[in-house]
Amino acid sequence: MDPQGGCVAAKQRRVVITGLGTVNPIGFNVSQFWENLVKGKSGARKAQNMDLSDFHVQIAAEIDLPDVRDYFTQRKMARRLDRHIILGHIAGYQAIKDAGMDNYQEPHRVGVLVGTGDGGLITQYQQINRMAKSGLSSVSPFYVSSVIPNSTSAMISMEFGFTGPSFSVNSACASSNHALGTAYNMIATGMVDAMVTGGTEAVATEPSMAGFGQIGALSSRNDDPETASRPFDKSRDGFVMGEGAGVLFLEELEHAKKRGAHIYAEISGFGFTSDAYDLVAPHPDGIGASKAIELAVEMAELNYEQLDFINCHGTSTPIGDKAECQAVNRAMGADLASSIPVNSTKSMTGHLIGAASAVEAVAGILSFEQGVIHHTINQFELDDEINYNVIKEPMEKKADHFLSNAFGFGGQNACVVFSRYS
Repeated sequence: MDPQGGCVAAKQRRVVITGLGTVNPIGFNVSQFWENLVKGKSGARKAQNMDLSDFHVQIAAEIDLPDVRDYFTQRKMARRLDRHIILGHIAGYQAIKDAGMDNYQEPHRVGVLVGTGDGGLITQYQQINRMAKSGLSSVSPFYVSSVIPNSTSAMISMEFGFTGPSFSVNSACASSNHALGTAYNMIATGMVDAMVTGGTEAVATEPSMAGFGQIGALSSRNDDPETASRPFDKSRDGFVMGEGAGVLFLEELEHAKKRGAHIYAEISGFGFTSDAYDLVAPHPDGIGASKAIELAVEMAELNYEQLDFINCHGTSTPIGDKAECQAVNRAMGADLASSIPVNSTKSMTGHLIGAASAVEAVAGILSFEQGVIHHTINQFELDDEINYNVIKEPMEKKADHFLSNAFGFGGQNACVVFSRYS
């Protein structure tokens, strides 16, 4: 515990990333995701997988899933599970295969921790409608297992035979970064050698759209979906609801080296705090968020000047973007905050809620691999109250460190520093 408040881990065993996986509105796998990031492709469109015809918001960043049964050994399960489990399992499958850990001989030393903000909301909605129409006996026997948040972790554990700790975390839009930091601690303290971790979300559905829409969080730029997500822009009017998953395979450094694994990056620091302010709105002065940033950079043993870029939470809401900027300024000072390059992956993917920061981690880590930092699209005119150095075109740079911010409803703040392995 940091004496000034907030949670910070003691650095012990080094934790590296050896596998990446994602499925999101602009990519069904890591390579496709990266290709579309540098192209500046938007995943937003007029909603096609839900009926929003009588609602003031009619756009979302949806995924058109192909046949996903090949990702499951129990192929029939792909028809029985909620969409958030399917998305998370696909990303987990990719990450585990990428890490070369699909036939590991010590399964009790591998755990699974996949976070989610809302869990099985699609199944919840469908089954409640069925119950209201046809009675209690009409409810699917897979209802409970599809709704509970830990089912993604359980499914990955079952499919790959990992018998280490398996559970979930829920902290709204900070869920993935909380999962990454918690998984880090489990490896660093020697509980396990590796963790499958990240986040998954499938809330592009009527109840979620209605709920977020009614509190004014969503963009209603229905006539121009592809430019609706405008982080930091003066004309931003809310975020675009998205869906997807991001999963990383974390591993203790010596364990990874011993088996000759490809090391993408290292988690060098993270910080968790709470605003203790409001159930929805962030603290307007960014007090809790700035502390999370400070703790993450302190744990990484870096100076702020060493950050090559910041992958901002950057949702495109009028209040949220301004509060995050206040937090960054408070943590490192306005002059430095205005010089470090920043981007927002959400400008292309929309807001993936509990999966957001895991997908954004994949994007940032790929910058180490590719020597390019992706940009923010739809940046037309920077808000006068936001002093960011926004990356507007793909930026060629050999980055060594970046900060990833995630802030959730309830004042949940989770920031992670990723570093090039050396």
